[in-house]
Amino acid sequence: MNTFLDAFKLPKKLWWLLFFSLIVRIFVFIRFEPWDATVIKNQILIFDSMGYHNLALCIKNYFTFCGDAFRTPAYPFFVSIVYQLFGDYPYAAIFVQIFLNLFSIVLMYKIGKEVFSEKVGFIAALLFSLDLHHLIFIYQILTETIYTTVFLMGLLYFIKAIQQHKLKYYILTGIIYGISTLIRPISQYYIAGILLFTLMWYFKDLRIGIKHTFVIGLAYFITIAPWCLRNYNEYGHFALSNIKGYNLLFWNASYYEAKRLQLPIDTVNAHFKEELLKMGWRPDANPFEKEKYDGALANKILKAHFADYLKTHLIGTVKIHLSVGTHILTEVLHIPAKKFSEEEKYTNGVFTLVQKFFREKTIYEVGLGVFVGTMLALIYSFAMLGIWKLIKEKRTLLMLFLLGSAGYFTLISGIISYARYRLPSMPFYILLASFGVAWWLDKRANKAKQ
Repeated sequence: MNTFLDAFKLPKKLWWLLFFSLIVRIFVFIRFEPWDATVIKNQILIFDSMGYHNLALCIKNYFTFCGDAFRTPAYPFFVSIVYQLFGDYPYAAIFVQIFLNLFSIVLMYKIGKEVFSEKVGFIAALLFSLDLHHLIFIYQILTETIYTTVFLMGLLYFIKAIQQHKLKYYILTGIIYGISTLIRPISQYYIAGILLFTLMWYFKDLRIGIKHTFVIGLAYFITIAPWCLRNYNEYGHFALSNIKGYNLLFWNASYYEAKRLQLPIDTVNAHFKEELLKMGWRPDANPFEKEKYDGALANKILKAHFADYLKTHLIGTVKIHLSVGTHILTEVLHIPAKKFSEEEKYTNGVFTLVQKFFREKTIYEVGLGVFVGTMLALIYSFAMLGIWKLIKEKRTLLMLFLLGSAGYFTLISGIISYARYRLPSMPFYILLASFGVAWWLDKRANKAKQ
């Protein structure tokens, strides 16, 4: 692909940025010690990571997905390739993810340059390289790092497509966004926004717009269809996974009910399981049939308190934007920390959490939190400047695409205000902020000349 070959045709300053970024990431890798048995047991192969690890072993050893319909296959397949090459060591996959993250920095540069200018591209690459959460999730067996890389590659080809009007770029856009959906199903709704934006972009020549929209949609469908067909053959449902109903019940409804009833989340979840059994849910049932029960119970709860849930969901979206997520940072860096309980995080308001953070957290966490908070404040402030400037330049459609893309990922996560769920939004905020920073720097330079 041209993008891969062009990755080596970079300005010297970007090579220096990549070099220093690599040094930092190698330092964190050594500090984390992901080869240590205790770290592997207590920090790496836990929760979702254990699931991805086991699925990777299933693919590597038996070339099956071990009857799983909950996950999509792309990330376990990636990990299985690493295991095939280097052995069944999670740290090997983590080490490879360092270079995926570095490639994301290059992609941010390319996207910023393509959309705005070379200066904006470099600022975007710099800000992205300083995002501690994109950095720290490298060291987990989770989808975040590879998803970001693939998603940014899809974004780059989409921008090339609408600017150069080449059919191959539209095809690549559909294929790559399809792959991103097979990494994380969250992209399955984002593609609708891509198709809508394509139609709007070609509003003055709707025939061409419909053609290109069809090409993206067809390439996307062809990419995800084999996996959906697998689920149809095994479970009778042409779908990506059965994760939607589970998330709606055991995340959205669960955290909402915990806050509304002032109960521990584990207690709420235990009650949900009792209700599911009464409704006819069975552990050995078809996974997609179980999802229907999950979704039905979740919708029953959320619809009964819709206005209040919507308010809670929107507050969660605000918290996602503000979360400094120091716990994951201190865990990877092996820094002393005080962890807030889930109930503390989700039953308290934003200002109460800020007060608790400075009052109860360790000095190390406060330092990390101040750095992350300062970076977020700068990015959001300059993003607003970038939005204003784009509107002033009558590039409103581009502004709406970037801002809408960022909003999509935070709104869809909503009540679950982990910093982790902010990651897909940050490249868009960074692009807007970089445009704002470049304009501000140019303005200062022009004033200095006068």
